[in-house]
Amino acid sequence: MEMANSSGSWLPGCLLALAFLLLPATVSGLTGDLHLAPLGGTAQLLCPLALWPVTVPTMVRWLRSPHPDGSQLVHVFRDGTDQEEGVTPEFKGRTALLRDPQEGSVILEIRHVRLEDRGPYRCQVQVGNVTRDGSVTLQVAAPSPGRISSSAVALAVILPVLGLLIMVGIYLIWKQRRSKEKLLYEQVMEVENLLSDHAKEKGRLHKALKKLRSELKLKRSAANSGWRRARLHFVAVTLDPDTAHPKLILSEDRRGVKLGDKRQPVPDGPQRFDFVVSVLGAEYFTAGCHYWEVDVGNKTKWALGVCSDSVSRKGKVTATPANGHWLVRQSSENTYEALTSPQTPLRLKEPPRCVGIFLDYEAGVISFYDVTNRSHIFTFTHTFSGPLRPFFEPCLHDGGKNTAPLIICSELQKSEPPTGPKPEEKVHANGDVAMTVDPSLLPPRAPEPFPPEDMILPWPSDLGSALRGLKVPSF
Repeated sequence: MEMANSSGSWLPGCLLALAFLLLPATVSGLTGDLHLAPLGGTAQLLCPLALWPVTVPTMVRWLRSPHPDGSQLVHVFRDGTDQEEGVTPEFKGRTALLRDPQEGSVILEIRHVRLEDRGPYRCQVQVGNVTRDGSVTLQVAAPSPGRISSSAVALAVILPVLGLLIMVGIYLIWKQRRSKEKLLYEQVMEVENLLSDHAKEKGRLHKALKKLRSELKLKRSAANSGWRRARLHFVAVTLDPDTAHPKLILSEDRRGVKLGDKRQPVPDGPQRFDFVVSVLGAEYFTAGCHYWEVDVGNKTKWALGVCSDSVSRKGKVTATPANGHWLVRQSSENTYEALTSPQTPLRLKEPPRCVGIFLDYEAGVISFYDVTNRSHIFTFTHTFSGPLRPFFEPCLHDGGKNTAPLIICSELQKSEPPTGPKPEEKVHANGDVAMTVDPSLLPPRAPEPFPPEDMILPWPSDLGSALRGLKVPSF
């Protein structure tokens, strides 16, 4: 851009120089004044002699001198008129004398200037008896064979340079415009590449999202399957009153616990919690798989899980896996968290009404499930050593909103709606179907107290009409 500006500043200078050379110029020299006239044009030669204003010369003679053949008489003015006597024939009819009485100037006008007219001229002015001479040189602006004028040389030099400068300026302007077009093209290509990359990235994100959704679906399916397998290891858990905080009230069957209004008159043994309103299960687990369910209902605060039998029961205790606690809690109406270090927030679609806890001692796994919608909540992994016990904390009353008890389920909760009876079946008030069957034909009972819902065995096809009067429990 700077080169374009520089070339632009040269052009006006060159044009001014060219115009100066083409204009008529007056150059002073030793021989007098130099007058430049164009070929075929009109030359006006000013006599360098100054006259007094309103002075009328007696005679004015213009001579061309020196000349190869001697001086030539160009023009004669005598007694107030132009005379042609003795004038060189080649100047006759082409000259005239111009006078300005006010300025006192005398000018010779030569029309139809020829190349032969160039050279020195003398003016002789006579006023009274006094005669004075003056010299002036005429230069014709056209070359002649064997000779080139300085103006022609200047034009021959300047015009190619001027043309070159113009071409350079045009080239620089073109190059600048080409650079702008190239830059614009590169910017357009960059935008197109960004859009293409954005589209590719969008496609990759879409595929990744689809994959994550598939993985989430598989995880949910696996969690559901894990919950079904966990229910195969159902155990009946009860509460240990010797570990209960003095303000906790236990039900007679030791399956329910709630916070009372005052401390109970109970002995303060080393096993009892004296600060945290908690109670432990009576069962000790040192091996195997165990599963139990706790009904939390509409409580707004609770904490459930498993803890080491050696946890501290006195004073304020920080519940973390490092301190022997593997717990999940509800800290407010819609806030759930796993008590890791730091705590892990849990996002649940809906508040669980019944929570299932599964312990696999050898695998080092403690998992929590929402029994209502059969979904996985959270899983701890740890290498266990020493006895583990169920942990229950009904928490404080929360302004009267959290007075309901925690209730340990004595049997597996029904997570699916019961299937309606067929029209031809006889329905009792409790929803059971009455059938009669030979007890010897029944399949052996499962070792677990309650069979899982996804493992109901089909009846043998040969029982037929013998299945009458059998009362089958519904789950």
